[in-house]
Amino acid sequence: MSFLSMAFSQSKTDSIQPVDSLSKKLLAKELRKDRDDSIRNLTPIPGKSIIYVIRKSLFGMAIPLKLDCDSFEVGWIHSKTYMFTIVDPGEHIFKASSENEFTLTVTLEPNKIYYFEQEAKMGFAYAETKIKMLNDEDGRKYLLKCSLSKHNRYPLYPKSKTSGKDPSDNQGQVY
Repeated sequence: MSFLSMAFSQSKTDSIQPVDSLSKKLLAKELRKDRDDSIRNLTPIPGKSIIYVIRKSLFGMAIPLKLDCDSFEVGWIHSKTYMFTIVDPGEHIFKASSENEFTLTVTLEPNKIYYFEQEAKMGFAYAETKIKMLNDEDGRKYLLKCSLSKHNRYPLYPKSKTSGKDPSDNQGQVY
């Protein structure tokens, strides 16, 4: 076999690899979409409260914002994403962290779904953050326009108090 024929020939595995890779990517994307759809459509759980935290705005899109509930890390949220967690009813303290720390104390009822918006606002050197409760209609509407954050820690939350780093450290998806 000459040098030119070796340089320009392809083996059978070379021609199959891109198709294989593409089909794996498509399958992974389809699995993420299915999981996302099922998480968005959770039904109330007897004796538990479901919380969705939504970041609907594109403002500060490069800046992830951290959210804790009762000192446990719920995760990091980017623009056009949401996180969720399931907790016992009662009083809970949500703390959003960025350039500032914002806390919101709420009393949650059992068998209910709650929607919160975590906002990013212009800060001095970094984005500032704030959390507010949304009504069911707005919460559901915004939830449908977002995708699940790759840094959502549930169901690991609240089993550990592991404080994660900024998700740009590429540790991968936890949920």
